Amino acid sequence: MIRKAHFLLCLIITIGVCFILTSGCLTGEASTPQDEEAVPTSTVGPDPAPDYNDSYYWLSLPSVGKTVDVFYVYPTVSSSPTGSMDITSDEERALAQGIFNAQASVFASHANVFAPYYRQMSTQVAMGPDELATDTAEFKQGAVDVEAAFDYYIANLNQGRPFIIAGHSQGTMALIELIKNRFGSDADLRSRLVAAYLIGYTVTDADLEAAGLTAAQGANDTGVVITYNTQSVTSAGGPMLMPGAHCINPLTWTTDAADAPASENLGARFYNDSTGELLREVANYSDARINPETGALTTTIPAGEDLDIGPYSEGVYHRYDYAFWYRNLEQNVGDRIAAFLNATDSSRP
Repeated sequence: MIRKAHFLLCLIITIGVCFILTSGCLTGEASTPQDEEAVPTSTVGPDPAPDYNDSYYWLSLPSVGKTVDVFYVYPTVSSSPTGSMDITSDEERALAQGIFNAQASVFASHANVFAPYYRQMSTQVAMGPDELATDTAEFKQGAVDVEAAFDYYIANLNQGRPFIIAGHSQGTMALIELIKNRFGSDADLRSRLVAAYLIGYTVTDADLEAAGLTAAQGANDTGVVITYNTQSVTSAGGPMLMPGAHCINPLTWTTDAADAPASENLGARFYNDSTGELLREVANYSDARINPETGALTTTIPAGEDLDIGPYSEGVYHRYDYAFWYRNLEQNVGDRIAAFLNATDSSRP
């Protein structure tokens, strides 16, 4: 699928709250990251490629206590003038830790959440009007890092457990490349995929076909892709939403155009982007419906809300793709895991 150059705008997203979930290396038969200096040389910028055998390059390495894992990739947090995130910078690592807390906490009560640092494309990459974001050396470098981290995770950390992959914005963009490059030719990976939460970027039929996956149609189907892009009813949309976008309603888990009232919203959670403080949780925050013509997830937020939507045009709620639907997402993760495990148990002789 062609990604338009103006997608760069969508890389300027929420800089989340600071939180570290790094509880050390795993135990058991799998090899664990060692504190060794990474030696590969990068192709963009001065920073070496991350060595995922080194725990330093993992944002989250949980102690395994749950049946299912999550492999999570954070959205754009870097504004490095080099064009690529400096994953050795304490400041930039803290930004990744913050957004991890704001988003990946959706999964933490149900699964072991693994998350790598990666040399993502920063907001300072300049592109021409006809240049594609996916064609930049900076994005490709970050996507290669994500694939290397996933390969290491599968080979050394996963130990055969079912797993979820999840991301937002540039994180989702990198994961789309991952599923196309890894899942289409690997039936075992597809068989262990509980679901892929690829939120905040366009996922098309071509992407799904290359990955050998399908879009979610309900609350309990498994091995599927969950995706949507949030905006107001009157918004013209942002650069993340492109023709052919799939969308599912996170209040009803349907793909039709029916209205889901705010009473079905179990709770939105808002964080202070810079300090990590949870500011508020609001039940029944907003409604949701799908625009069948554009594939947008549309909503009407409460009157008087003054939300910072960043550099986007009116009503583009990209940075709130997790926040608005937080509790519904959290519940759905548990529902899909239960459905996957029940199906697995019932298939055993």
